[in-house]
Amino acid sequence: MTPEMDRRRVLRGAAVVTAGTATAGMLPAGAAHAAPGRDRDADLIIHNGRVLVLDRRFRTAEAVAIRDGRILAAGSARDVRRHKGRRTELLDARGGTVLPGINDSHVHLASQGLNVPPFNVNVDTATIEELVAVVRTAASEAPAPDSWIRGRGWQELRLPRPPVAADLDPVSGGHPVVLGDFSGHATAVNSIVLRLAGITRDTVPPPGGVIDKDANGEPTGVLRETARNLINRIVPPFTREERSQGIDAGVKILHTMGVTSTTEPGINLETLELYAEKARAGALPLRLTALLGSGSGPQSLRDVLAGYEPLRDVDPRTLRVAGVKVFADGIPRFRTAWMNEPYPNGANGSLTIDGASPDEQLANLHEMIEIAVAADLQIGTHSCGDATTDAVVAGYLKAGGRQWRRADLRHYVIHCNFPSARTLRTMARHDIGANLNAEILYLQGRVLEPIIGRELTEYQWPYRSALQAGVQVTSGSDAPVVPPHWLRGVMTAMLREGADGSVAGTAERIGLADALATYTRLGAWQDHAERWKGTLETGKVADVCIIDGDMLGRDPHGLDDVHVTTTLVGGRVVYERPNGARPATAATPAALASAAAAEGHTCADGGKCCCQLSDEILG
Repeated sequence: MTPEMDRRRVLRGAAVVTAGTATAGMLPAGAAHAAPGRDRDADLIIHNGRVLVLDRRFRTAEAVAIRDGRILAAGSARDVRRHKGRRTELLDARGGTVLPGINDSHVHLASQGLNVPPFNVNVDTATIEELVAVVRTAASEAPAPDSWIRGRGWQELRLPRPPVAADLDPVSGGHPVVLGDFSGHATAVNSIVLRLAGITRDTVPPPGGVIDKDANGEPTGVLRETARNLINRIVPPFTREERSQGIDAGVKILHTMGVTSTTEPGINLETLELYAEKARAGALPLRLTALLGSGSGPQSLRDVLAGYEPLRDVDPRTLRVAGVKVFADGIPRFRTAWMNEPYPNGANGSLTIDGASPDEQLANLHEMIEIAVAADLQIGTHSCGDATTDAVVAGYLKAGGRQWRRADLRHYVIHCNFPSARTLRTMARHDIGANLNAEILYLQGRVLEPIIGRELTEYQWPYRSALQAGVQVTSGSDAPVVPPHWLRGVMTAMLREGADGSVAGTAERIGLADALATYTRLGAWQDHAERWKGTLETGKVADVCIIDGDMLGRDPHGLDDVHVTTTLVGGRVVYERPNGARPATAATPAALASAAAAEGHTCADGGKCCCQLSDEILG
């Protein structure tokens, strides 16, 4: 009788999950559907669970057999038992649901791990006074009199107003203070930083940027969108070692959430090289698709592509550069997303692309798309406003021309908050994907209604409309903007309920099968990887996520309380939840303890606080 798997031994093996990628899950090109060899014994069988294959027919099974890092069989317990040999190990799913590894199609992995202590202090507080207290403590504990204090997480819709330099100056001493909001679209700084950056009442923000000013016309210390670039040149960058530690921390957080594949949009060449080094050393136990950052105009994109050299000696199923990210506009919350109809304040927002006029910005946006298409690169464009989405889709079609189908670049629109029905039909006809954000919808609910109106509040992130139009829809958390909590995303896509209980658009609700597909099979499509990952079909890589409980028999409201118990990449366990432990969800960056920052560093769900988690991860 084969003993139950020694889980500690398997976990030790996870450290080398990518060291042998050629034989342990990273299959050579064209081998994904190869038939099993003469020796049909499995290395591992996952049993005693409900298996969701997540193919187009939404088939279920009772057990999964894995050999050489790929799925050998998924079927009834009796059929899979035939693959059990003397050396086959068993993994008991304990009545849980077995899924393909989760593909979070929008994660800023390199930033995620750097957004917890000791790299950043958590400033997601309910009051300005609490935020000031966090900065005061950080200043008193700073290692040097003039060291920088970094923080992240403040939410303008939670606070009565954004934090300004007048709040920070009295408690920061001689320390420059830089506090990013949770979305990454606004930064609050103290007067020292304004002075170092040379920002005065006469400073003109770059296109698409906003410098908040007080009643006297003086900068308050809040910089939005591209105006944040004014301070980037003076903020000391993290060291290479710190960035490496941050990546490792981010990967471990994703593993606790069952995430085995991610897309990281907008990385620079230095970060890419860091990932490549880890991949070559077998120290990147995650499948990462990267989009290079393009800057804000045609010339910056040309510069990036001129400096880019295709990766060598790196398995593309561990790390692959798919294309570029174009950052086209802002976000609705700040009224910086470019809209066809004006906001209540009369403004329409704008593009964030270089240009002295809207026409010049639009021309530059289309030129950037043409440059990328000419280089045979996939494009993911940050586009929140409906005017921006219309412009981006038009640019994709113009650049693709008659070679569209042959090129099969699979461009997509990131966020795609308010696409019109006509634009969705155009996207479907031309295989233009939509990368939506159910986890952000959960955070916001109906809170933007005073900004975008009732109709768009009901329609925002239109999952049902997009899928019915035939659009390939993927889901991304945009972590560290919000935690990479895909179960919460599935719940929100099904219910359209926000964290405050408000309901935003019952007409856009979708079912469980469609919601799960956006985190698995359709994510693989976006990555040009549907032939070898995204489902638990025979021959595909054995990336697996196991959760406690049966998803099919559960009220969607309960999905927020479900835990990931085990994560496998290439057939090897990379995470197992300790018995009785709380999940690390509340300790993920940005929204770490959004309701508990003032409760003695205790997370809202009783889990570990950000400080504890970062200490354990960074070790």
